[in-house]
Amino acid sequence: MNLSKVVDIKSFLITNENETKEVKIERFPEPFVISSLGETENDRLKKANTSTRRSKSGSLVKDLDTDKYGDALLARCVVGPDLKDAELQAFFKTPGDEIATLKAMLRAGEYASLVKEVLEFNGFNEDEEEIKDEVKN
Repeated sequence: MNLSKVVDIKSFLITNENETKEVKIERFPEPFVISSLGETENDRLKKANTSTRRSKSGSLVKDLDTDKYGDALLARCVVGPDLKDAELQAFFKTPGDEIATLKAMLRAGEYASLVKEVLEFNGFNEDEEEIKDEVKN
């Protein structure tokens, strides 16, 4: 393979640090804060929400539960408010369930807007509509 330009490897020596972004939802006086997600952690979320089954032909098939994956992605990326906070969970009657807390807090359109912000912030722009539909359903 002949490269017309030699690539400087130092251009790629950049750490993948979590970045945050504020997302304002009008009903709340404070903005939500979302965090970026590296592919290693995204892969872990996908694996945790994938089941394996045997097809009729006997081969193993992996099925990603897109609803659970989408919920896990959102719960992981929303860092403010703290969805694990006992007072917040008690108020919404969702003890121990971060995503139920978030769903209880938000109206359907607000939830969809937050999903859109998380996906865009994490670079899922190319297949955004398809991913959003999968996460919403």
